[in-house]
Amino acid sequence: MSTVLITGASRGLGLEFVRAYAADGWKVIATCRHPEMATDLKRVLGEVLIREMDVTRVDQIQAVAREFSTQPIDIVINNAGVHGPRDASSTFGNIDMEAWMETMRVNTMGPVKVAEAFLPHLKAGCQKKLVFISSRAGSIAERGSLPHHKPGGPYIYRSSKAALNAVAKAMGFDLRAEGISVVVLHPGWVKTETGGWDAPGDVASSVADMRKIIRDATPADNGVFRNVDGAVIPW
Repeated sequence: MSTVLITGASRGLGLEFVRAYAADGWKVIATCRHPEMATDLKRVLGEVLIREMDVTRVDQIQAVAREFSTQPIDIVINNAGVHGPRDASSTFGNIDMEAWMETMRVNTMGPVKVAEAFLPHLKAGCQKKLVFISSRAGSIAERGSLPHHKPGGPYIYRSSKAALNAVAKAMGFDLRAEGISVVVLHPGWVKTETGGWDAPGDVASSVADMRKIIRDATPADNGVFRNVDGAVIPW
């Protein structure tokens, strides 16, 4: 039986990843900050092991890694993330440094610590795929070049995803020789707490498309940032 670990599994994209992999017969290690409140997650049928793991808590990450120390894991999906402030405290001239640091801890530092903790499990797995759910908002090359771009906006969120892209690209280079596929994905603008409920896309379609990219990824693809439709996004 193949095994996948998913962070931020209690809602949105993470919950849909759990549903999809569980429906296909995978063992799913589903992690979230508050399992006791994860009502929808608890309803998912299949072999779903729910564990408490706040990605900003290294002690919790290490505890889950130790619990599953003998369990090979085929795919690790770093999905947990936050948008951070949506008001003026995220715009140039008014940036809240505490909110910025907290967003970086969730969106950038946490995924790195998860990758470090579960790398031995991935090496023992068959598929060896390390996935980062990022955002096109983190593309430095694209900023200001797309029709919908306007001045201003969330410096905090953008910078946290740009930093995630930087470390994920570095991991892709560093881990290629060890046979690890590092997959960096933009899920599209979908209806989630981060994306907003007025977004045009739905999580089921996004996850289905991302799973195809994950399935087909090889270490030769490391260093590439992909849109949900498979198109390459410049860093």
